[in-house]
Amino acid sequence: MITTQISIKRKLLLKQYLNGQLAVYVNDINSEPIAELSIMHNSIDLAPNEFILKDYSENEYLVQQCYESNLFTPTDRFVLIGSHLCPICQIKSEV
Repeated sequence: MITTQISIKRKLLLKQYLNGQLAVYVNDINSEPIAELSIMHNSIDLAPNEFILKDYSENEYLVQQCYESNLFTPTDRFVLIGSHLCPICQIKSEV
């Protein structure tokens, strides 16, 4: 388990989904993925630094730490994924 905000900042991994959208992962101290914070959705146009945040279920704790560490910010836009209203966020350039 990641226990400090600083350790999360060093462990964010940014990739791209096949559709070109930003994919955001959290890795553990061994660089193994422990969570996928983003969701791919083909019908949504996103800027290169934007992603759909999966802020529910097993991600709730990690997302809260990322918000507190200012790793990304909400854009005030949302998308309905299944029964969840997911925020669209911008990743900070210094991550």
